[in-house]
Amino acid sequence: MQELAIEMTGVRKRFATHEVLKCLNLNVPNKSIFAFLGNNGEGKSTAIRLMVGLLRPDGGDIRILGRNIQTDRQAILREVGCLVDAPSSYPNLTAIEFLKIACVIKSLALKEIDRVLELVNLHTDPKRLIRHFSLGMKQRLALAHALLGRPSLLILDEPTNGLDPAGIQEIRQLIQRLPEQADCTIFVSSHQLDEVEKMATHLALLKDGTVQFQCHLDEIYAAQVGVLELHIDDAALVAQVLVAHGFRAQVLSATQLVVSEVPQEQAHRVNACVVQANLRLHAANFQKPSLEKWFHQQTQARAI
Repeated sequence: MQELAIEMTGVRKRFATHEVLKCLNLNVPNKSIFAFLGNNGEGKSTAIRLMVGLLRPDGGDIRILGRNIQTDRQAILREVGCLVDAPSSYPNLTAIEFLKIACVIKSLALKEIDRVLELVNLHTDPKRLIRHFSLGMKQRLALAHALLGRPSLLILDEPTNGLDPAGIQEIRQLIQRLPEQADCTIFVSSHQLDEVEKMATHLALLKDGTVQFQCHLDEIYAAQVGVLELHIDDAALVAQVLVAHGFRAQVLSATQLVVSEVPQEQAHRVNACVVQANLRLHAANFQKPSLEKWFHQQTQARAI
């Protein structure tokens, strides 16, 4: 099995005089939930359309599931499920009837319908017409359509757009389950950074036509500073010990203090200082920085 589900190397795309993608390099690990981040107008949707062959690049190489999208597009698309536009369907059909049409077009066995409807939790009311679906249900139906044929890669462009909080949670929980239940890689473009933080394993940041940053999500938290909250017997004494070791400590109460600007990978040093001073530590809680804060730091810093 290939290690990368998506590999884009030196990809360029221009529309008239505007160069949208300048030299895009992107590596999406197999079986990951990979979030593609960037402000509006940075070229995320253009990159996705290049991945599925809806646009042709002006330069560079695009490999999907180990194959070149320019020469093997038909074979690739048999293994890729996509949701790149607002979902559309036939309002006077049921979900089963709608998916039957898709199965006939794709030459798939009708037993696929029960499998995908159960995956997206739309199997309990088979007679309901699509026109009576909520927006969240329609989005799950679009995902069911994309999952027909057991794709190895699922590409989702803003899958939670327009959904209420309950609908967003349903889609997020579904996406979290899919790598294991459907045995596929998830590539998702989203502006919902709080949702990305809850579900993604990897991410990339697109800015000025190139990928500025890509990594496992844990690498961001390891590099970022956060706040360590300590519950101890004597907060004032512990604060003195920590300050002497170069930490920034603030007493909140007689038994509680916070240590600011601590990298997560260094949090154990704070705990060790307390223990080595023969002071009793009841609890330590590291509050990691949010993905939203990191995103704004990255985009603002590079805009200066």
